[in-house]
Amino acid sequence: MAICRVTVRAEENGIFGKGGNPPGAAVIFAASVAIPAFHLRFVDSKSGQQLTPTKVSVAYGWRWLEYPYPEHSWGTWSEASDLVECEPPSAELEIPEFEVRPRGWYDGKYNRFPFTKKPTFTGIGVVIQLGGCTTRATITPKEAAKLKSRFAVFKANCAGESIISIQSH
Repeated sequence: MAICRVTVRAEENGIFGKGGNPPGAAVIFAASVAIPAFHLRFVDSKSGQQLTPTKVSVAYGWRWLEYPYPEHSWGTWSEASDLVECEPPSAELEIPEFEVRPRGWYDGKYNRFPFTKKPTFTGIGVVIQLGGCTTRATITPKEAAKLKSRFAVFKANCAGESIISIQSH
């Protein structure tokens, strides 16, 4: 059975900090989003045959308002995520429940003027590696709310767009 665990928290990621250093503790938060446990199944989008990826990564994402710069005088939205990896991958995984805490590293006047701009949950990104390709699909926030006791079917397409559909057992 696969074990899914957090491998990178946004605070530990040097992408968001100055000079490639981690940004440190977040300073602004939005309400947490509870993602229920769900089953994730992988199939080929054309044939419907089950696939077993060589690597599975699940990113729980949100956006936050970044500090204003001359090129973004009112601030700019930036993406962040906590990354979960599942080992060993299989054709079907049980993804454990997860609490997404949308957060940001700037809490200045542009977060409140001309209206409130708190961090917001943007969805769940699933990236899989297959023999010759890496492909990605997204579960929207609205779909994520419907995951409880359901299957998410990742329809992989190495030559085009992969999609995830939410289905009953």
